[in-house]
Amino acid sequence: MNSITELLNLEDADIFISDITISGTKKILTLETHPIIHFCPICGFKMHSRGIKTRTINHPILQDTYELILKLKQRRWRCTNQQCNYTTNETFNFVNKRRRVTNATDMLIINAFRDLSISASSIAQKFNVSDTYVLDTFDRFVKMDRLPLTDIISVDEVFLELDDYCKYALVIQDFYTGNPIDLLSSRRTNSIEPYFMNIPLEERARVKYLISDMYNPYIQWVGRYFPNAVSVVDSFHVIQWITHKIDMYIRNLIKSFKKRDRENFIANGGIITEHTFLHLARYIFCKKYRWLILANRSSIFYHTDLRMDTHLHCMMNTYDYEDSLFMIDPNLRELRDLKELYISFNNRNAGKPMDARIELDELIGKYLHCGNSMFIDFTNLLIRNHDYIINSFVMVEKHGPGKIYSSRLSNGPIESLNRKVKDLKRQGRGYRNFEHFRTRFLYATRDNPVINGVTDYNPVTYYDMDEE
Repeated sequence: MNSITELLNLEDADIFISDITISGTKKILTLETHPIIHFCPICGFKMHSRGIKTRTINHPILQDTYELILKLKQRRWRCTNQQCNYTTNETFNFVNKRRRVTNATDMLIINAFRDLSISASSIAQKFNVSDTYVLDTFDRFVKMDRLPLTDIISVDEVFLELDDYCKYALVIQDFYTGNPIDLLSSRRTNSIEPYFMNIPLEERARVKYLISDMYNPYIQWVGRYFPNAVSVVDSFHVIQWITHKIDMYIRNLIKSFKKRDRENFIANGGIITEHTFLHLARYIFCKKYRWLILANRSSIFYHTDLRMDTHLHCMMNTYDYEDSLFMIDPNLRELRDLKELYISFNNRNAGKPMDARIELDELIGKYLHCGNSMFIDFTNLLIRNHDYIINSFVMVEKHGPGKIYSSRLSNGPIESLNRKVKDLKRQGRGYRNFEHFRTRFLYATRDNPVINGVTDYNPVTYYDMDEE
């Protein structure tokens, strides 16, 4: 019995367990106190017992896999002074007089919000309370302030579309720890400018690197808000740009095959010919194996053993698939090789910004004379962001779990944060209150979030107990 009392974390030393009943998966504990003499706090007269009122309380902590239900035998007292006639009920420190759950429930509810995959309704169902109570408890205790700016910060937008104003939210991240500094409802200037200008200049002046994609307003923030910083264009977004262009080229190629299939089918009076089969095979082949062109060659495992292809009905290996793509359109080989030039340059110059500057200039010269319009556009992109791309080759020290390691300036960590923002929106089936959305995201993704206690709170009537 003492171990059960300790498990319940009861704050009242005079409470004892008078009965234990097991019903299915529920363990019902009857709690009461020893009768003692009470005196009226108003007039000092002795108080008379008016009997016992039994309250049923849920305690959200399992004991031997049983769900605990507490039955509190609450004594009621009345002053024997007829002129005073003061009445009161016995109270228990571990539960509020107007609630049907113990005080431990609030902290367990708040802790459950750390898991972004759980919705508020699921939390409410777990602790046998209403959805409104769960949300209200979280908003009462949790308040996330902006973290201080560090010398390296990352920024990126994430598509939310909570309303007309909150379409693209802005995530600001500490590059060293990966903790989100803040989440803003919009990346628009009329929202961003007052936010940054309210941050003291001394704090903004500490920022040395601002990592972002190639969105021009982000690059302009360096001169406007961070006087001592330089802009860093993340290498992932540069490679993503050219990979997307090649992917669009292949998609247009697939569309042309589909168009030819449709025209041949109509021209032959609805009869499928060998040409139709040929274009269909090319369509399927390009759609299924275009990843051989888009992926980095260093990440592709080239198997040489022959395997049966169910679409082509012949034995193929990775090199055969690659050659077949080049036979469909010889331009694919050139596009792949030109892309690989930049990927190789990007991989071998990490931590060597001076060498990267020289090699990037040489690479720009090659692209300008390649005669491919797609890579000429890519060259113009490299020229516009030349210095910002070079800055991405800088290596800095980061502190990981029990170790110190070197890391290249990158927006990779913030991309994982963006995924969590989208997951939170998806599992909540949409949000209407951005402040609640922001608070829950920051609370769940920061390492050591601070919880604020609130004392001046009056519970609302939907979970009040009836008082006599």
